[in-house]
Amino acid sequence: MPDFGAINTLFSRYAAANDWPNQELLESCFTKDATFTLHIAGADSLGPFAGRDAIVGFFMPIINGQTDTRKHLMTNFNLLGDGKVNAYLSLIVTDGGKTELKSAGLYETTIVDGDDGPRFSSMVLSLDSGF
Repeated sequence: MPDFGAINTLFSRYAAANDWPNQELLESCFTKDATFTLHIAGADSLGPFAGRDAIVGFFMPIINGQTDTRKHLMTNFNLLGDGKVNAYLSLIVTDGGKTELKSAGLYETTIVDGDDGPRFSSMVLSLDSGF
């Protein structure tokens, strides 16, 4: 399993890709065969999306359609072993000059160390509310 610094950098790159938006950066965070599932409290789950292309294809229209400014804050990393890493999400949104906490959640991931550094091979995001 990659060291803590590399794991933190991977989560930071993923957050930045969502905030900027940056498709190439987002693609670089996942293995080719990665999976992603989204659970939103009180709503239907989405996924699992199988493969990096499907994951990016899900994210980019949403990210590109947002007209506000977003900051994905990743904290409370828990290295569980066997490549499994959990982290908390706090999603801060600024819209029309007003900044608020939009949602919070838990990332449950599996991280593998590849030739180009660590990548997510699986990700489940459980949100406390919509985004």
